[in-house]
Amino acid sequence: MKRQQQRGISNNLLDIIEKEGKYLRAPGGVIKIHLGNREYQNLVAKIKRFLQILDKAKGGTIIIDDSDILTTYKKYQ
Repeated sequence: MKRQQQRGISNNLLDIIEKEGKYLRAPGGVIKIHLGNREYQNLVAKIKRFLQILDKAKGGTIIIDDSDILTTYKKYQ
């Protein structure tokens, strides 16, 4: 935690590196997690796809009864 604070690395950054980074074996039997250019580009592409889908979902409505979908519609704003 001390190194993390010294280097200005937030818990949010650690979460991203842990979830999206590449796991590699390192000397001493430990695991190194690295978020390199390839992993970064893959994550950026995934976020761009998500934003495109989110844009299409804007204004969407679902009407349900219990767990049954009765209808859906989209109100354009």
